[in-house]
Amino acid sequence: MVNKKLIAIVIVIIAIVAIIAGLVFLPSSANANSINGAVTKDCSGTPWFVGYEKGFFDKHNVNVVDKGDIPYAQQPAALSSGELNVYDGHPNALINLIKSGVPVKAVVVTGAEPINGSLDEEHMHWLVKENSSLKSPEDFEKFVKDNGRKVKVGVLATGVCADLETNAWLRKNNITPNDTVEYVTLPDNQQEQALLQGDIDIATLHPPFFAKAEKDSNETNDSSKKLRILTTSTEAFGPAAGLSFAIVNEDFIKEHPDTVRNFIKAFKDADRWSNDNREEAGEITAKNIDLPYTANVHWYSPSGAIDEEVKGYIQDWIDAMEADGLIEHGEFVPEDLYTSEFNDTWDTSLPNQ
Repeated sequence: MVNKKLIAIVIVIIAIVAIIAGLVFLPSSANANSINGAVTKDCSGTPWFVGYEKGFFDKHNVNVVDKGDIPYAQQPAALSSGELNVYDGHPNALINLIKSGVPVKAVVVTGAEPINGSLDEEHMHWLVKENSSLKSPEDFEKFVKDNGRKVKVGVLATGVCADLETNAWLRKNNITPNDTVEYVTLPDNQQEQALLQGDIDIATLHPPFFAKAEKDSNETNDSSKKLRILTTSTEAFGPAAGLSFAIVNEDFIKEHPDTVRNFIKAFKDADRWSNDNREEAGEITAKNIDLPYTANVHWYSPSGAIDEEVKGYIQDWIDAMEADGLIEHGEFVPEDLYTSEFNDTWDTSLPNQ
């Protein structure tokens, strides 16, 4: 009898210890203040790196769980599967997620195209070799005729900003993209070398990679390694070019609205700090993505507000997707893409760009 009682007591103790251990060692994603993101080693990482290093996530009591260096092009799928709760993406990525049946909404504006005329702060640069025959959109058709092939354009992925804005740039100059362009999928950090080797004719680069390529070009005496800017995101797509959002799964929004609100506050603090401290933000980014030089960084929306101006920019992306045949005319309107539930976190006293 004693042995049976002793065994029962031991079992109860083990169960209690197991329960306590479970509470203590629950995965951080189960924490009510946690949100899963992917901090990638590229230009999109800056607000995340700054948020950690400068304490903005701690300040706003949000535990951002880094799910690892998931390639940017694969993050929408990770958001769809539930591996991620938040993803920083452009309107076309958001539309593609909604089309595939994933319940998501934009909650705040993150990236923005600068309107101060600074080339260094623009969302993208299109680079060609110095001796390339491509100097304007009008040269694309002649290139195809002379070379018997389409112009090879390096892009991070298809269905992102690079191909959409290239197509829009060509169309507004009366050039048909399907007749003149072949997209070659390459990470930004491989495009400079691919361009120099002749594997692609145009590199479409985000900071810090266009800054590196242009720096390399300026410092070399080898004429075969000289590059030049063919166009930039502002020229190609106007003030809508750099627009991106924090995109969150709607189920997560319903279950953890306070966590989403705190994340927005922290992320926007990191965005604004990066705008105001571009040199140090570049140093932090370079350290985290293993660059041997201070990185150039994106420009971020000071306000974060999804207002009438931003809705107009969303419409520009919708129009471009319609022109590419990716969605039907009228299939989406800007209001389909976002929620105003967190508009108390938007600082409308600040400019959008």
